[in-house]
Amino acid sequence: MSLLGKKWVISNNDPKKSALEKILENKKDIKAKEISEFYDPFLFSDMEKTIDRIKTAIKNKERVMVFGDYDVDGITGTAILFQILKKIGAEVSCRIPHRVNDGYGISDKFIDEFIEKDIKLIITVDCGISCKKQIDKANAGGIDTIITDHHNVPKEAPESFATLHPKAKDSKYPDTELTGAGVALKLAHALISRFLPEEEQEATLNSLFDLAAMGTVADLGRLEGENRLIVKHGLKVLANTKWVGIRKIMEIAGVKEDETPTTATIGFKIGPRINAAGRIGSPYTALSLILQEEQNEKVISLGKKLEDLNLRRREITETALKEAEASISGKEDAYILISESPDWHVGIVGLVAGRLVEKHSRPAIMMQDFGDTLVASARSPEFFNVIEAISSCKELLEGYGGHSGAAGFSIKKENLAKFKEKITEFAKGKMENMDLKPILKIDCEIEKDEINFDLLNAIDDLAPFGIANQKPILILSQIEPQFIDQVGKEKNHLCFSLGAEKNELRVIAFNMGHLAEQIREHKKIDLVFQLNRNLWNNKEYLQLQALDIGLNEK
Repeated sequence: MSLLGKKWVISNNDPKKSALEKILENKKDIKAKEISEFYDPFLFSDMEKTIDRIKTAIKNKERVMVFGDYDVDGITGTAILFQILKKIGAEVSCRIPHRVNDGYGISDKFIDEFIEKDIKLIITVDCGISCKKQIDKANAGGIDTIITDHHNVPKEAPESFATLHPKAKDSKYPDTELTGAGVALKLAHALISRFLPEEEQEATLNSLFDLAAMGTVADLGRLEGENRLIVKHGLKVLANTKWVGIRKIMEIAGVKEDETPTTATIGFKIGPRINAAGRIGSPYTALSLILQEEQNEKVISLGKKLEDLNLRRREITETALKEAEASISGKEDAYILISESPDWHVGIVGLVAGRLVEKHSRPAIMMQDFGDTLVASARSPEFFNVIEAISSCKELLEGYGGHSGAAGFSIKKENLAKFKEKITEFAKGKMENMDLKPILKIDCEIEKDEINFDLLNAIDDLAPFGIANQKPILILSQIEPQFIDQVGKEKNHLCFSLGAEKNELRVIAFNMGHLAEQIREHKKIDLVFQLNRNLWNNKEYLQLQALDIGLNEK
C-alpha cells in the first residue's frame, strides 16, 4: 500500500537482467534520439529573411526592441538576444511586461510606446504568436515584427515580417520541441555566424548555452533531441559561467563553487529565483542582474532583492496552497479543480495549480479575482491537454495562451459560471473512464547488493534528467528500516538506514516526517527511490531519496 496514495507502475520486470541492464533498456529511446551536433539555424524557413532585416536595421541605425516574456525562458532568451544584438552593433533596447500591470504578451500600450519612440523593429522572445491584433497595429504604425516563440500556434497567426517557431505550419526545422530560449539561441547562432569574425564565433556562442539551458529546464522542455544537447552543453558552461549575475544567484542559492551543476541546480535553485522577479516583482530585477558585466555593488543589491522576492514568493505560495486545498475540500474527485480568491497573487496561482495537479492527478485552474475580471493559470497532468480545454471555451474569455501542460487566461466575472460548467463538461468527456489515481512510474526493482557507486556513475552518464528523461526510479522490496528519525527544523523530513550501521545506505524522505510512526509500526517496507550522492565532511556517501513508501507485513 502506497502511503502517498499512488499507483506504482514498474516499466521493466525482466528477471534475467540486472537493474542496470533494465534501466538502460528503458532509456533506449532517449539514446536513439540523441544528436551529436546542433542543427543549422538556417533550417528555420524565415531565418535568412530575419538576418537580412536585422542587417538592414543595423545599417540604417534603426531602433530595435527585444520584447520577452516574464518567466525564466523569456528572461534568459531576452538576455541572449540583447547581448548578441548589442555585440553586432544594433541600437537595441528590451522590454518585459509586468505580470500584474501589463499581463502576458505585447499589449496595445507597448505598441503605442514603440510607435512614439520610433522603434522600427520588434523581436519577440517566448511570446508574440498569440498577439495578432497588436502585431497588426505595429504593422500599421510602420514597425516590422520578428516573432521568436514556441507556444501553441493559433488558427489565425499574426502577419509578422518573419516568424521563427519550430511548430509553425511552414516550419522545416527538424526539432519541434525547442523552448523560447532555445529559439532565441538559434537566432543568436545565425547572427554570430553572419556578423562575427570566425575566430570569435565559437567562444561567443558557447557563452550563451548556460542561459539557453536555464530557459529549457525551467520551462520544462523535453530533454531529448536538440534540447538535450543544449542542456548537456549548457550545464558544462554553467560550471564556469561568465555571467556575474548568474554567479551571484548561484551563490545566494547555496551552490558551492566546486559543485557540478545539474538540471536540479537550475530547477530548484536558479530558476525559482529568476522566476520570483517575474511572478511577484519586476522581471527587470532578474534581467538587469543577468546582464551586469562586472562584479559591483549593483550585483550585490540586485541579488539581495531577488532573494527577498524568492522568500516572499515561497511564503505567499504556501498560504495560497492551504487556502486552495480548503476551497476544494470535498470536491477533490471533480474532473477539473477550479478555485479563485482576491487574496491570491496572480504570479503564484500557477505554482498552486501545479502543486494541486501533483497531489490530485487532475487538471487545476487557480485564479486571482480582481473584481470584474479574473486572471487564471492552469496546469494539467500529461494525459490532459489544458490549452485544448481552454480553447473550447474561448468565446467566454478575454484572452488566453499556453501549451498542453500549462496555460493562462483572463475572463470577465459574468462569464465565470458558464466557463466552469463548459470546461468541466469538456474535462468529463475526456476523463470519465480514466483511472485518475496518481501514477508513479518505476524503472525496475533492484536488490540491495546492486546499490553501489558503479551503478550511480552509470546512472549519472544518462544525464541530463528532466521531462521525457526522468532520473531512474527504483524499488527495494521487503526491507527493514533502521534508526528511523524525523529531521529538519520542523521535523518534517524522515531519515533512516537500511543496515545495521547508522551510515549504511542512508535514506532521506523529504516532507514525509509525518509517516515516522506508521513506518516504526511495520517491520518491513517497500521503498521507491532515486539514487544520489551526498558529500559530507569531504567524503562521498550513497543516499537514497525516497519518493514513496509502501507498507508490508507488521
